[in-house]
Amino acid sequence: MTGYVTTPILEAVDLGLGYRNRTVSEHLDIAIEKGTVTALVGPNGSGKSTLLMALARVLAPRHGQIRLDGTPLRDRSSIETARRLAILPQTAIAPQGLRVRELVEQGRYPRLGALSMLRRHDDEAMHTAMSSTGILHLADRTVDSLSGGERQRTWIAMALAQETEILLLDEPTTYLDVRHQIDVMELVVDLVANRGKTVVMVLHDLNQAARYCDRIVAMRDGVIVADGHPRDIVTPTLLEDVFEIRARVVADPVVGRPMFIAE
Repeated sequence: MTGYVTTPILEAVDLGLGYRNRTVSEHLDIAIEKGTVTALVGPNGSGKSTLLMALARVLAPRHGQIRLDGTPLRDRSSIETARRLAILPQTAIAPQGLRVRELVEQGRYPRLGALSMLRRHDDEAMHTAMSSTGILHLADRTVDSLSGGERQRTWIAMALAQETEILLLDEPTTYLDVRHQIDVMELVVDLVANRGKTVVMVLHDLNQAARYCDRIVAMRDGVIVADGHPRDIVTPTLLEDVFEIRARVVADPVVGRPMFIAE
């Protein structure tokens, strides 16, 4: 029987990353399959956000290649790339006085026509994005008047309004209370299961990653030290090796995925 190999939707090959005189990672390889949720986890300074920025074309690699559907990302125009993938950075800052609706509208810019005028579909996409993140009632508020959690949901809405196949999220649950953390994670799962999205996100909460993600990539000191299904990654040995904590791993009583309890 002859099999076939699918091309990853997003791929890094022999990637070298760094800032000025500081090297973060060398010879990184990672392939992201379409229609999956992948979490990048690891201690602070492990290179998670740096890798995400490179996948988003925000940070140019020192060597190696990022490929989108098999084509080097550097060979695609910026506007073409923005129509395929959206990035929510860790520290996003909006101009003072900008309204929520105006910030979400910026997610539509890669899809505007030659006259740069919003059309009905743009309004519908913005409405859906704000509704999905629970911020419709904030549309006329200024971003700088929002709480940390409201602001974070506004940035997520902007990324959703871009209507890309791929979402790259750097700590999307930052500043959110527990209820809104769950809302965001369930939204991510819905986007993948029912809208065909592919998501890669940096997460600090390993139990969240295990519960909601198809795959966990664990990093330490700029190196990928483990990569696989949560049941293969969330183990006492890995927790001690990567996070330097002693913990017990038990089955989540709701979903059956692994979860850890620190000792």
